[in-house]
Amino acid sequence: MSVYKRGNVYGYEFWFRGQRIRESTGLTNKVAAQQAESIRKAGLAEGRAGIAGPKPIVNFGDFVSNEFLPSAVKQYQSHPRTYERYRESTKPLLASFEKLRLDAVSMALVEKFKVSRSSEVMPATVNRDLAALRLILNLAIRKEYIVKNAVKDVQFLDEGPGQMRIVSHEEQQKYIAAASLLLRDVATLIVETGMRPEEVFNIRKEDVHLKPPYLFVPHGKTRFARSHIQLTDASMNVLRRRLAMAKGPYLFPRKGDYNQPLTTVRKPHHAAL
Repeated sequence: MSVYKRGNVYGYEFWFRGQRIRESTGLTNKVAAQQAESIRKAGLAEGRAGIAGPKPIVNFGDFVSNEFLPSAVKQYQSHPRTYERYRESTKPLLASFEKLRLDAVSMALVEKFKVSRSSEVMPATVNRDLAALRLILNLAIRKEYIVKNAVKDVQFLDEGPGQMRIVSHEEQQKYIAAASLLLRDVATLIVETGMRPEEVFNIRKEDVHLKPPYLFVPHGKTRFARSHIQLTDASMNVLRRRLAMAKGPYLFPRKGDYNQPLTTVRKPHHAAL
């Protein structure tokens, strides 16, 4: 028993599911205090007295669909590209773990997923999927469905220096010719200015200056990305046309909502490729 005496009154102290329970019984009799402690432990075990009992067992697929993705939407509301990255990673994860119980996702199965996935995609993509899985299981731990994260001791793949190749002028011309109007405008600005795709998506009307011609970039991946970009004739032609078309603050608005910027051109990009 973990009963102790302080003054004339007995108390008890013990641990329950990682939580320290230290309380006074208000009793001066040791036997009665020991009985009070036993009653308190029984109440905790049955889910009474403010500490819930064990969570029901759920499978991986249900947890991702019903709890992880809705939580991620709220958490990354101001970073839609981050949410989109995690949402994309759930697709191969569901293909491997959807029907398993959360507590059945083991380190061995994660390693098997890593090896299998690495035969299909680049190491960087595998690592993004593993990072998403780690995030999913961390949420499951916070919700007390599981007690250990199977990704914790899994070693991520070495991504190396990456692969880079300069696109030739001929390839550029073929790509532009196959691109939709939207993709053609985005690609032209990327090529002519060196801007990142998300910087192009977030161009606002007030960022474009025609005399002298320059584009102000107020935000970027780092605080040093704030800059003034000189414009070529090709980029000016795109910006003038986009200014004339703009019905909201953004030159590249989201489909169906002119007050929000575009977040991706993945589908037209793959179609052009």
